Parts: sequence; structure tokens; C-alpha cells
Amino acid sequence: MRQELKRAISTRDKNYGVVENICFEKYIKMERLRNIELSIINKARQSPSSSGLAFQKFGVHEEIKKYSDREITEMHYGIYKDRGFLCINDYFINVNDVVESVCILEDASYYKQPTLEDFQTNNHNSIKNIRTFYIEDYILVTRCKIAGKYRHSIGNFLSNIGAINRGRNKHFKLFSIPNETHALQPFDNESLPVDLYYPIKQYINRLFFRDAYRIEKFSVVSKFKIKK
Repeated sequence: MRQELKRAISTRDKNYGVVENICFEKYIKMERLRNIELSIINKARQSPSSSGLAFQKFGVHEEIKKYSDREITEMHYGIYKDRGFLCINDYFINVNDVVESVCILEDASYYKQPTLEDFQTNNHNSIKNIRTFYIEDYILVTRCKIAGKYRHSIGNFLSNIGAINRGRNKHFKLFSIPNETHALQPFDNESLPVDLYYPIKQYINRLFFRDAYRIEKFSVVSKFKIKK
């Protein structure tokens, strides 16, 4: 499993440079985010009060000069991991209050196109036949209401940092994730695609908690059933 994860990491990071020589432990230590322009970082340092960064309220330092480029990049995306806060649609949630994550799966593409018989047997939805998952959204569920709701959309956040992709053509309104591992993973009483859990595992659990299964309750809402 360790080798499979390392292989998946190398594939996922093809848009962010060569990472084949980066060891698994180092990757866990520093999750890769989509780079922002250096001018944005410099502008934040020069004019912190107009940067839009909430470092004085949710950060660990009151002075912007004490933050690294990486930390400013994180705050640009709404990540304040040392204090456990994430900015979503102009409001903040404490990730320690998250009790569940949900993937809303809308569609999939296939290596072998479905036949009429497949629609009767559901054979086309074998995990090894799925090429790409198309997702409507990812949701974090909190134990108490924040900004008047329990469910918080993070699809745009995950897309902005490079954890998931934007769909194309007829799926342009959706997000996409390639089915790279072709494997299922047990959650409660069902088995779900490893790649659908990956954004939560890497960019919520590991990023904020250094624990891949800190928020272990995960579900997929979909009109079709993925089988082994």
C-alpha cells in the first residue's frame, strides 16, 4: 500500500514539477499546494493591512515578516493550520469541529464504454473500469452550526489549492479526479474509491492534523454504485 500511495503521489504532482525523488515521509510533512505569484507574497509583506490575510486573528504571529512564503501561501488559500482554522466562502470554521466529510459524486468516465447489458448488471461501474470521477462537491460536516449551517462546501477550496481538477467539456460545471489507484477502501459498512478520499486524507487530515484518518467518517453520495 505504501508503494501504491507513493506512485499515486508522483502522478498527482505532474503539474507541480518532478517529485519522483521526494520520499514518502517528506511528502507527508509538506503537502504541495498550487503556487501563487511571488508578487502576491511580496505585496502581502509590504501592505499586510490590505492583504486580506487574517494572520493577526487566526495566525500564530502578529507580524507578517515572521511568516514564510509557504505560510503566506497557505493563508492566501484560507489555511491557518496551526490554529486549526479554514476560511470557506468568507467565513471560518474550526476543523476540530468537523465530524464527517462527504463527496457528492455526479458522474464517471470509463475505459470500456457501457453496453445496454452493463446498465442492467452495473458491470461498467467496476472500480477498474472507471477512468475519471466527476464530483459536484466536497462537504465538511461540523458538530455545531457555523454561519448558520452544519454542511460546508470545500470543492472550490480543494480546486484552488490543486487537490482536485476542474471538469472539462460536458463536465465543466463539475470537479474531476482521475481514478489512479483503481482500488476500494473500507469505510463503515461500505467500500469506497481510494482516490475520492485522497483530497480529504491529504489536504484536511494530514495538512491540519498530521493524521491521515483524523476525520475518519467519510461517505460518497451518488446515483450509481461502484463495485469491485
